[in-house]
Amino acid sequence: MTQLEANLEADATVRNDVAVPRRLDKNASGRQRSRGARTSVTVRVIQLALLVALFGSWQLLAATKVLNPAFVSEPSQYFPSFWHGVDGGGLLGLIGTTLYETFVGFALSAILGLAGGYLLAEFKAFDVIIRPFMTGFNSIPRIALAPLFVLWFGLGSLSRIVLIVSLSFFIVAFNTYAGLQGVNRDHLLLSRVLGASRRERFFKFVLPSAAPSIFAGLQLALTYAFLGAVVGEMLTGSDGLGGYLALKMGSFDTTGFFGGLILLVIVALAVSAIVRALENRLLRWRAIELAGTQGGGQ
Repeated sequence: MTQLEANLEADATVRNDVAVPRRLDKNASGRQRSRGARTSVTVRVIQLALLVALFGSWQLLAATKVLNPAFVSEPSQYFPSFWHGVDGGGLLGLIGTTLYETFVGFALSAILGLAGGYLLAEFKAFDVIIRPFMTGFNSIPRIALAPLFVLWFGLGSLSRIVLIVSLSFFIVAFNTYAGLQGVNRDHLLLSRVLGASRRERFFKFVLPSAAPSIFAGLQLALTYAFLGAVVGEMLTGSDGLGGYLALKMGSFDTTGFFGGLILLVIVALAVSAIVRALENRLLRWRAIELAGTQGGGQ
């Protein structure tokens, strides 16, 4: 056998050896996707069953007067009331006001919180001096400060935006701080061995490691921002979905109140899904890294 033939045979052997694991990985990936699809369908069926059981029990208890319909109404009336509010009752305009306050307040909270968390993590003097003040202010119930914000900033959207920032800023800041402080020590040692500069160390090692914690803080902050906008509107009795809910509750229109709550839940779920989709897209590397670590046997 010539040297060329020997090399070709060796090369073919290597290709065959590599191809087998690739086929196995592809088959395993296909099985994993199939299991994931079945699990997703099962979860959705269970969730739908729980929802039907909840509203069915509620309807039965209200229809048989076990629950006073004047106080809880009947679930069968909620959706017609919701559709009436959306179709001609101005609910979409009201939710637009609430979303404006939510996103403006959240954007300010995210910018200030990310900057604050970075300063706390990167500068020891800033951490020692400022963090006790932040912890102390964070312990104050901001809902109790809402009337003060109204006194300072008026009955318009500005007072609610300030309330949202006071609620969401600390969530983003402390989650960012925790993420930046929780970087794997081996990653930091590796960056030093590779001779990375301070900027390279932060953007290539520290920030990717802290990203899951930061996104968790952002998602929780967005939830609090939405709740803060609604609660602020309810307290001031002004425009927005919160003002609508306060009006319905004040007139004992529980059907209209729950109809507004349906829209509130739909919008909250949609906003949360958008943030989760953004997180999954930006942190795809993390899903790849964790692939195969949570499964059981075949």
